[in-house]
Amino acid sequence: VGQPFETLKTLAQVPTSTNPAAKPSLLQSARNLYNAGGFRAFYRGGVPLLMGGGLMRSAQFGVYSSVVKNLEHRYGPTEPNAYYFGCINPHVVVAGFFGGIGRGVVEGPFEMVKVRRQVVSGWKFAEVFQGFGTTLFRNSFLFSSFVIYMDILKQQLVQRDMELPPFLKAGICANLAWFSVWPLG
Repeated sequence: VGQPFETLKTLAQVPTSTNPAAKPSLLQSARNLYNAGGFRAFYRGGVPLLMGGGLMRSAQFGVYSSVVKNLEHRYGPTEPNAYYFGCINPHVVVAGFFGGIGRGVVEGPFEMVKVRRQVVSGWKFAEVFQGFGTTLFRNSFLFSSFVIYMDILKQQLVQRDMELPPFLKAGICANLAWFSVWPLG
């Protein structure tokens, strides 16, 4: 659903001339993209993320779960009186950070290929880790924010004896996480 907008955003970020005033509007960019390749052009670069999506999510949640398990095994469960600001579990923070790194390690190459396909630029296998540091940095804070918000929301719902559907909980927390790290994206 979002891939056409992702392609337009990427094209808007790439300089097309040395004159910033010559930059086409979003509507003109969409028209140019359609004229150059039809509807398929809006989905350029989507295949690498489609292929890597399951791997990325498996990496982030797998690493997160492993780190939480390891921290609890080594140090025991975190007592609520040791939470930062009374609501942030330090194990969740550390595990979320490492989960984001796990995702970034997998996502980096797929992201680079996606962007190169969107801007119709060739690439070589040796270049798949270009921009890798930025992806790791962004993902470590993004996923850490997501699991922190999930943990805080879970605490709040338990205190109020309330329940929300998982899709709604994840959607709320994912949006909060994106707003938290948006400048890094």
